[in-house]
Amino acid sequence: MAEKIAIKQLQSLEETSAFITLFELEYNDAGAFKYFVRSGEADDSTLHFRDYDSPGTIREYEILPITVEDLQHSSTGPSTRPVLRIANVLNTFETAVGVNLDNLLGKKLIRRRTLKKYLDNGSGNSNNPPIEFPRQVYIIDRIETRNALEVAFELTTPFEVEGLTLPYRQVGHNACSWIYQGASPTKSIANQIGGCTWHSQGKYNINGTTYTVFVNYDDEYVITSGTTFTTFSSSASANDYNKTTVAYSNGSAGGVYRLKADGSLDTSTTGNLINYWQAVRNTSTTPSDSSTDWHRIRVYGTYANSNTYYAYNDDRYNDYVLHNNLLWKAKRTQASGGSQVAPSDTASDYWERGDVCGKRLSSCKCRFGFNPINSGNTSSTGKATKDSELKLPYGGFPGARKFK
Repeated sequence: MAEKIAIKQLQSLEETSAFITLFELEYNDAGAFKYFVRSGEADDSTLHFRDYDSPGTIREYEILPITVEDLQHSSTGPSTRPVLRIANVLNTFETAVGVNLDNLLGKKLIRRRTLKKYLDNGSGNSNNPPIEFPRQVYIIDRIETRNALEVAFELTTPFEVEGLTLPYRQVGHNACSWIYQGASPTKSIANQIGGCTWHSQGKYNINGTTYTVFVNYDDEYVITSGTTFTTFSSSASANDYNKTTVAYSNGSAGGVYRLKADGSLDTSTTGNLINYWQAVRNTSTTPSDSSTDWHRIRVYGTYANSNTYYAYNDDRYNDYVLHNNLLWKAKRTQASGGSQVAPSDTASDYWERGDVCGKRLSSCKCRFGFNPINSGNTSSTGKATKDSELKLPYGGFPGARKFK
């Protein structure tokens, strides 16, 4: 209805109010926009207009030397490819957007047109919903020009498929092609790569609560050693944490040996090897890797050089530690003391990252499908069953969106 009013006003031949062209530019993967108005169409430094999707919100548009060329419409033949040109003297545009220009590829540009009399004064005095002409939505396809004077982007419509090679990128069966944590929010936008947005420190926000979620290569949750584990006796309820033990005999616990600092088997180890588990459902089945009623759990403690850290001939048992907000896994046995090498990316002979993606769909589900046992409690661990209602940014699915 609002669009019909604008068109009717134009057709009256008596309209004296000036045309206003507004631009909305998507600039990050979260769907955030920057708002601009073309120079020469505003008396002040900014204009205000109601948001299209949320009319109750008044958007502020900054003046910028911006124009779109070759806007043509045809019912036959290929679609035209308009060019968005923006003055970039003294990096005007790059400063206004605040991101690397390469990261704008694949993002939306929305062109809105209205009459000056339908603008808002910033206090909500305009029509709700806003009166405007039909919007035009484009996708930034490539950078045509980039120099000290201007930036030019070639645009395409969301429905443009001519000349598109499918698949747009190669995908493998049940194998994610994204760089793990490549687009972690801990990175600057300019340094984000690919589509994996998993936080490098395992932070995951659900409905305003941020949880810490670590998962290893084998899709096993790695949780704090402060968690209470009950020795399994005869039964367990869903999500219960239990433990079982295997006694060392001549240094072997069912074929698992600790390693000495030189990498040889330690045949003098005594005591028990502890296995940690979480029940998937109510069960009376004894915990084991072959049982579908149980998931294996690994545990970590906070790193301190006063502790001895062990590696095993089966490296799945190697000790995990939290250090500088990152999860690490021991690669070699190290005795306590001042000569112990602390976890870091430069200590690769002794440590490796413990939060490692298995590159499987199940790996993605373990992270983005994390389902807290105690919702709203930041220290909560996860349920054995994953939240199946969430969308997964899994890189093993075909897609046409461009990523740097």
